[in-house]
Order: sequence, then C-alpha cells, then structure tokens
Amino acid sequence: MSMLIDIKYAFRLLFKAPKFTAMTLGVLVGGLSISLYTFSFLYTMVYKPLPIPEAQTAKAITVKFDGNYNLITGYEFSSVKESVTSFSEFGVYDNRSIRLSVEASGKDISGSYVQSGFFEFSRTKPILGRTIQTQDTQVGAAPVALISYDVWQSELNGDENVLSKSLMLNGVITDVIGVMPAGYLFPNTSKVWLPLSDSVFNTAAQLSESYHAYGRLNLDTTIEQAELELGQAINQVYQQNVKLYNLPEFEKGAKLMSFQSAQTNGQGGIVFVFLNGISWLILLLACINVGNLLLARTIERQKETAIRAALGATTARLVSQLMWEGIIISSVGGVLSLLLVGAALDYTEIAFHSWVPGGGSFWWHWGMDLETLLMGIAFIFVTILLSAFLPAWRSARQDINATLRDGTRGAQSKKAGRISRILVTSQVFLVATLMLIGSVSAYISHKFINLEMGDNYTDVMSARMTIPESKYPEPEQQLALFQLLKERMEQHPNIVGVVANDWRPQLTVTLEGRDYPSEESKPKIDTITVIGETSTVGINLVAGRQFTHLDKLGNRKTAMISQSMAKRYWPGESPLEKSFQVKIDNKNEKVFVVGVVTDRLNPSTMFSRLDSADEVYLSGLQFISSFQIVYYRILPTTQNAEEIFYQAMFDTDRSIEMTYSVQLASKNRHMMRDSMGLMSNVTFGTGFFALLLAMVGIYGLTANSVAQRTHEVGIRRAVGASDKNITQMFLKQGARQLIIGLGLAVILFALISFGFHKFTEEIFPVYLYFVIATTVVIGLSVIVMLAIFAPTKRAVKMEPSMALRYE
Repeated sequence: MSMLIDIKYAFRLLFKAPKFTAMTLGVLVGGLSISLYTFSFLYTMVYKPLPIPEAQTAKAITVKFDGNYNLITGYEFSSVKESVTSFSEFGVYDNRSIRLSVEASGKDISGSYVQSGFFEFSRTKPILGRTIQTQDTQVGAAPVALISYDVWQSELNGDENVLSKSLMLNGVITDVIGVMPAGYLFPNTSKVWLPLSDSVFNTAAQLSESYHAYGRLNLDTTIEQAELELGQAINQVYQQNVKLYNLPEFEKGAKLMSFQSAQTNGQGGIVFVFLNGISWLILLLACINVGNLLLARTIERQKETAIRAALGATTARLVSQLMWEGIIISSVGGVLSLLLVGAALDYTEIAFHSWVPGGGSFWWHWGMDLETLLMGIAFIFVTILLSAFLPAWRSARQDINATLRDGTRGAQSKKAGRISRILVTSQVFLVATLMLIGSVSAYISHKFINLEMGDNYTDVMSARMTIPESKYPEPEQQLALFQLLKERMEQHPNIVGVVANDWRPQLTVTLEGRDYPSEESKPKIDTITVIGETSTVGINLVAGRQFTHLDKLGNRKTAMISQSMAKRYWPGESPLEKSFQVKIDNKNEKVFVVGVVTDRLNPSTMFSRLDSADEVYLSGLQFISSFQIVYYRILPTTQNAEEIFYQAMFDTDRSIEMTYSVQLASKNRHMMRDSMGLMSNVTFGTGFFALLLAMVGIYGLTANSVAQRTHEVGIRRAVGASDKNITQMFLKQGARQLIIGLGLAVILFALISFGFHKFTEEIFPVYLYFVIATTVVIGLSVIVMLAIFAPTKRAVKMEPSMALRYE
C-alpha cells in the first residue's frame, strides 16, 4: 500500500512539472536510443548467429603468419586433410563473381565454388534437386550448378521444371541440378554454387592458389587443440617447401573463428567495442544528466527527508519515496527508446539492402530481435540504477543531524554543493572527450570526401582478374594470354584505351651513388607494374616517354616515376636515364628512368598531400604478374560496357578468374565517399547531441545550485556586494570545475592521439591535434560559462528583499 502511495505521489510531481518531465524524457530517450541502435547495428554485422542449423559449431579456418590472417592454399589443404583428426568435417571453397549471360548482355552474381559435403556442413538440403557430389568435382565432369531461391524466381520465373534448364554461367552452358531454400546464401552472399574441381589440388606448392576453409570440431576436441594440430601440420608442409621454392621464411599457425569474425579478419570485435564504448559514454552522459536533474529535485527535499528519517522512516521507505520519479521516467523513456530504435532498424533494413549490392552478408537483417530487446532492458535497468536509485540512496543515507544543521533557509549545504561540483566536472570531462574524438573522426571523413586523387576515372571500367597459374605456370605464358585479351578488347570500336596494373606497396628503393646506414633507412616507395598507357586513367606524361612493346623481357629494365619522386631525389635536374634499384620478389632489380608522370594518391598516402605520394611504375612486360586490375576507357554513349570485357575474356580463356564484378572504376570510390559522408554526419550528430546533453545537465545543475544560494545572494547584495562581484564569484567557481574537466579530457585525448598518430604512420600533421583540442576547449568553455552565467544573471536581478524571503 505504501509503495502505491509513493508511485501516485511521483506521478503527481511529474505532472505538476511538465517542462521538467519532457526535458528529462528527451535527454534519456536520446541517450538510450543512440546506445541501443549502435549495439544492435554492430551486433548484427559482427556477432549475429548464422541462420543455419548448428551454426554455433561451424568455424571458419584461417592460416596465421607474418602477423596476418590468410587463406589456406590448395596444396596445404590436400597435404593435411587426411592427417588432421580434430575435425569431423573439413573442406574448402572459393568465393567468386559469376557471370550470368542473357542474350547480348548479362549480370554478375555472387557465387562459390564448393566441394562435396559443403551443403551437408551447413545442414541445409535443397528444396529441389540435389547438391554437388564427388562426381561433379572430378576433372572432365559435366558443368552443373545449384542456384538460390532468388535466382530461381528472378531468372527462371520459378519454373517447376528448373532441373531440366540450363544457364550460361561464365560463358559455359551449365545444367541446374538443384535449388536452395529462400534466404540461404551460405557462406556469405552466394546465389550460385559451382563444383570446385579436384584439379586445383594437383598444383605445386609455389603455384597453389588460396581458398577459404571451414570445419566442425569433434565433440571431444577444443578449439585450442584443433588450432595447434592444424597449425603444426600446415607449418610442417610449408617448411618443407621454403628452401625448395625459395619461399619467405616464417612460421605458420592456424586460427579458428566464427564466419562473422572471419569476414573482418578478426577485427570486427575491436570496432564493436570502440563504437559501443562511445555510444555507452553518451548513455552514461544521459544518465548523469537525468540523475542530476532528479538529484536537484531530491536535494530540494533533503530537509524534508531528514525530518522523515528523524521521525522513524526506514532507509528503504525513503529510497522508495525518492526514486519512483526516476523509475517512472526511466521506464517510460526505455519503452519510447525501444519503439524508436525498432523503427530505425526497420528503416536500416530497407535502406541498407537497397544501397549495398546483394544486400551484404546473409545474416545481416536488422530489426527488433531478442538480443536488442534484452540489451534494451539491461540499459533500462542501468539507467534506473544510475539515474534513480543512486541519487535516492545517497540522499536517504544522509547524516540527519548534519543536514538539519547544514544550510539555513534558502541556502545550499556543503555536501550538496560538493556533489553538484563533481557532477558538473564529470559532465565536462565526458562531453569534451566525446567532442575531441568526434572531431578527429569528422576530420578524417571530411578529408576523405574531398580528396584530390590525381587520376580520372570518368567513363572508365575496371575488372580484377587472375590468370590461373596451374594452367599457365610460366610468366611468359601468362603474359601472352593477357596480351591476347588486351588486343581483343582494343579491337572494340567503343574502347578508347586499355591499361592494366598490379600494385605492390612500399618496396625498398636504393638510389645510385647514395650511402644508407642500414636496409631500414632506404626509402620505401609504392610500385605499380603497368601494361599499356597510364594516361588511360588520367595519369599523364610530364617528361620522357611511356612504356612501349620494347620494354619487355630480355631488354634493359625501365621505369617511370612520379613528379614528386623526381623533385625529391633529383631536384633541379632531369631524372631521365637515372638508375636505381627496386627490391621486388626478394631481388634487387636495376631500372632506368624513361618517363615522369603526374602525381596521384594511393592507399599508402590516402590522407596526405598529392605531392607526398612517390610512385615507381615498372613495365608489366618485364615484371609479370598473374593478377591484374584492368582499366578500359569507353565512349560516353557505350551500352553494356561490362560485356566488352566478358566477351573478350570468354573468347580468350574461360578459366580466367574474376575477383570482383566488372564495374565503373569510380563506383567503389563513390561508395566509400558516401560511407565516409554518412560517418561524418553521424559523428557530427552524435557530438551535437552530446553537447546538447551537457548544456542541459550543466544548466540544470547550475540553476539549481544558484537557486539554493538565492538567500546568500540576497544577503551579499544587502551588505553592498555589486552584481558584477556576485556574478564573477559564480563564474570563478564554475571555471574551476571547467578547468579540471577539460584538463582530464585533454590529457586522455593526448594519449589517444599519440597512439593514433603512430598507428596511422603520421598521416596527419601534429598541429592538427593541437588545433582540434584548442577549438573544442574554447568552444566548450564558452558554452559552459554561458550555462553558468544565465541562471546567475537571473538571480542577481532579483530584489534583495525577495531574495531574503526566497525558499
């Protein structure tokens, strides 16, 4: 009965102060919604369970060496699969873009080449037909494919006789042998599954290609045991081939992780913790603000509480009386946040799947799921604890005698004043930290969006291709095949130019006639092998010449360099015919400069100036690579431009592997810039909300503190203190809290900036961090001092006689 009375009393207080109630709810709903949405969005991307049976036991297997997670090679897999006993199921697959041809055009479909047992591993049966079996992967087997439910409906109109149909996949007429259930896109975004030929496991170690691996542990085997056994087996195979094929010397190991973690190379957890940490800071800030506002009301009733305690009220009863206001606000705010986040997640589902081609990973489905609901409930309980229980418990456990003695009519107690100052300092620290980190993130986004890249991708298509080394083991064979492909492309009337390159980052360069104290002191310069003219993608010749057919194997090795490199190492003189050495494939190759081209940015110097990106261009006819990124410029009116490449490729050799779909070269860049723009908007929005929270909280605390000292203000004015002196007194007290909060935030930001500066290899100038820190400190100081000045000004305008009677 007493609890019901307390609840009715709390509702009465809230309805009597609608502005206070609305402001508190707004602060709480904002903080809860940001934190809950961030958790749900990232949880779906990184940790949401795979929508397949026994998903928790399905593991992705990677090979760890040289500090990175890598794929297993076909040679390694075939060498260890029989000896490894930790797995009840063990296999590999290869994700590829598959070309579905329809008359004169077609489309790219995400697909996978798989072994027999792949679908059994996913514990999913086709709704029509059969899965890929052992006979389908044998050399010379008839081409067959399983298709997804979506492909069945969109390409074959849901034809019930689908098992008698054929599709033109990668230029080959392929029989459909089965249809998988709706929503099945395992292992990631696949919509077509083709047999992975057994021939890929018959290549030599140095030519073997890499594949994704999967496994399911035996019931009596731990992950650590499986990693140790598999890692030792792979390392033994690798060490046997190090000297035989002159491979890099390092130790190999194995790492098992979920398919979700493997998608981000194990880095998803770091992003999850970092971004959730920021959102939880905002939630903490919101809780502190709500707690501050409720504490201010509790402090106003502190003497009443002390009198009740003196008359025999228990601590539990006092806490109940004081905290029900906070419980009601937290509960209502939590329900509103759940509704708001649910609507935002539904919109995210629609927007994301329309924005990202293929909709992303097949477990990426946003909505109000059980995990989000449970986390929302947990957030509500945390909010109740911080915003309602702690202030009430603190107030109820006061020293009755001290409270009744401390503070006269209309005065603020020492204890209440100390709590108020600590809370203001905490808010300043939190919001300053958020604004400092957010400013760096916003600058990164702005910098990326407005980058001048130094190239021109207008009307340029790109294709990433790999010539199968198992079929063409000799570099000369690979080059001949690519030259034939390039010639067929150039014969098309709508092709303006074709160029191919392979980027090799940070190769060691030794300049002639210069002494270097160590190998580490030599410059590291990004190097690109080129077949064709760089002007195709807007990298224009400044001096000398482009590569020609004479820059081939057996002739003098040649290079082109960027303008920045020419000015840096040969200032005031022509670099043409100068020579230097490039360490490529563990061998120092002497090259002669035959041309200078315009500067451009590349991934190693993405956030630097255009002239800071030195580059070396080597002739792809002399340094041959089986992997090439092909760029071809087309006439603006060209229709089905991607078909030009596919037709030339199918006419040359259908075994050429495509890493990604053929598309406009500018597409990825625009998508990344759009992503950065979204990140920038989110960062600014989050920072603005945090600043709004700080203003509300600090203003509320200051207004309450000033109100409690109104009687003191009246006495000071009555004995002759000027308005200016009283205002300065309050501002000085607020400045001390501001300095402490900002000082702690700046120290933390300095530590974070130091780590970030080293991690990003000093891509940002040091002064930038000082500019950001100074801007945030000045801006936040002005806002905080205004939040202190406003209620103080209102108090000093009150007539002394009214202030002395103020309760």
